[in-house]
Amino acid sequence: MMSRGVWLLIGLLAVAGVVLTGIDQLTRERIAWQAEQRANATLTQLLPAQRYDNDVVNDVLTVTAVELNQPMRIHRARLGGQPVATIADLTTPHGYSGNIRLLVAAEVDGEVIGVRVIAHRETPGLGDAIEVERSAWIHQFTGQRLSTDQRDSRAWAPSRRGGEFDTLTSATITSSAVIDAVHAALLTQQQLGAALWAPTPAPTPDPEAQAAAESPQ
Repeated sequence: MMSRGVWLLIGLLAVAGVVLTGIDQLTRERIAWQAEQRANATLTQLLPAQRYDNDVVNDVLTVTAVELNQPMRIHRARLGGQPVATIADLTTPHGYSGNIRLLVAAEVDGEVIGVRVIAHRETPGLGDAIEVERSAWIHQFTGQRLSTDQRDSRAWAPSRRGGEFDTLTSATITSSAVIDAVHAALLTQQQLGAALWAPTPAPTPDPEAQAAAESPQ
C-alpha cells in the first residue's frame, strides 16, 4: 500500500495540474483578446472614421479565401447605407515560421487602400520587415488592384516568380506569403461580386432554446 506521503504528493500534483491548466486557459484567452483589440485598432487606422457611418467592426461577412482555403472575415464599410470599402482579415499558413495574419483594406472598385500585418512569428531582423513599423516594404501594395482579366495571377505574384511585387531579400518565403495572401483576399472579393455587400442574415433561432426561454419558470 502507498504511504500517506505518497498520496499527499499525488494530490498536490493533481491540484498543480488543475491550476496550471487554468492559468494556461486564461493566458490563451488574454492573448486572443489582445490580438482582436489590435486587429480592430489597426482596422480603424486603415480606414478613416469619416469615411463610414456603420459599425465596421461588426458588419462582417465570413467566407473562405480562394487559393489559401482559409477562413477570411470581410469587414464592410458603408456611408449612408452605400458601400465604401472593405477590410479583409485573413491568415496565411505559408510564412517561414507559420501563420501570418494580415488586414487588406480596399476600395469598392478593388484598389488597395493599405495592407498591415498584425500577427506573425517570423525571424526578428529578417522576416519582421513585413511590419509597417520595421520597413516600408508593405506600402508597395497601396494603389494596386487586380486587372479585370487577372484570373491567372501571373502579374500579382513575387518578382522571383515573374510577378510585379518585390520580395524581401532576407525573407523571400515570408514576403511571398504576404503577396499571395493579399492577392487571395482581392480575388475572393472580386469573385463574390455583389454578394459581398448583401446584408448578413440574422442567425436562425434554435427552436428548443427559444421554447425554453419562453416557458414559465
